[in-house]
Amino acid sequence: MESSGGGTAPHHFVCPISLQPMQDPVTAPTGISYDRRAIERWLADGHATCPVTGRPLALADLTPNHTLRRLILSWEPASTTVEPASAPSSDRHDDPGLDAIVAKVMSPDSCPADDVLREAAAMASVSGFARRCMLRAGVLTRVLRLFASCGKKSSRAAMMPTLDACLGLVDALYVSADEIRPLVVDNLALVDALTHVLVTHDSGSLSDGDVATREHAVRLLESVTEAADAALLERLRPELFRAVTAVLSDRTTVSPGATRAALRALLNACGSGKNRVQIAEAGAAHEAIELELASWPSSPGGSSRRVTELVMALLARLCACAEGRAAVAAHPAGIAVVAKRVLRVSAAADACAVRVLAAVCGRAASPEVVREMARVGAVGKLCCVLQADCDPDVKETARAVLRMHSGVWCGSPCVSAYLLSRYL
Repeated sequence: MESSGGGTAPHHFVCPISLQPMQDPVTAPTGISYDRRAIERWLADGHATCPVTGRPLALADLTPNHTLRRLILSWEPASTTVEPASAPSSDRHDDPGLDAIVAKVMSPDSCPADDVLREAAAMASVSGFARRCMLRAGVLTRVLRLFASCGKKSSRAAMMPTLDACLGLVDALYVSADEIRPLVVDNLALVDALTHVLVTHDSGSLSDGDVATREHAVRLLESVTEAADAALLERLRPELFRAVTAVLSDRTTVSPGATRAALRALLNACGSGKNRVQIAEAGAAHEAIELELASWPSSPGGSSRRVTELVMALLARLCACAEGRAAVAAHPAGIAVVAKRVLRVSAAADACAVRVLAAVCGRAASPEVVREMARVGAVGKLCCVLQADCDPDVKETARAVLRMHSGVWCGSPCVSAYLLSRYL
């Protein structure tokens, strides 16, 4: 293991699952740290134990490791090669069939058969050594090109088994946005193939295999939208946003990890005004509020907190357009849900929630919306923000909203005139 100036990551910077330097480390009660995306995917796949110790583990048990994250950010490797010094011995020996599988996948003479792709995925899902070998051999590039080319063919329905197998292998490789970025640049064919898979699995009763394929596609879309440039994001189609929104509305078959991936994918795509309008028109604001209502228990855990942060961030982005503001105001519980989350989750959620309330109750707000703000307690929450230890910008946003409608709210029986006069 080399020092911070070397090319090999210190072993305590490496996630035991992905075997890559952690980007967002979280620590389990067992004391083992993992990259958030890797451990969330592990738990979303149905595991309920710590991958290293085998002890019981739930998503709510994970806590962010900010100290380790700062150490990783301060480490500047000279190369991208990562060789964890503490990889398990069972993960170091060669699988006699691994070379043959990699050779079949990488064969320039023919496309790999679906069963070959599935066998490679099975190997990668259980062996970090196999994942590293496949990534170094260029399997990711090969499979993504195959996936994109199958998505361009006129007989897409006939190619669906191959598309499913490709997605399963990419998912098993646990690729990050940084790893996939060089393959995404101006790759509209890849986005079109993902759109086709998600739209195809958007409606009707889905088999277990279909559900898995949709989750793989959503997780890949999250990485693609994170790595894509603005030009590619501008070319995303409305049917893609409708299909991703359908993932949010499915709370029976979709795993929590896939739900968060769908929220992040929509967030990543919200950079342009055109996309914000299309996402709002797809019903994402309504479904995000419904998701928040369904996922928040009486005693919120880590999973619900993370969903709330993502929902509030998405609503804040969508409220930058008139369609998004109208969708939040039109939902019977929209303003109430956002107000209730203020000062209950995190500073990030507070900032986004106050932005949502400020946008919905801006100068163009209808009298009904202004009265509802008072009726559901949103005005009182904004007053509490001024008393709390919040970011100064968040306080100023809350103060601006209170000043804007103070004349209406001072006469409301739902609002304390004393609070308004004291803080304004």
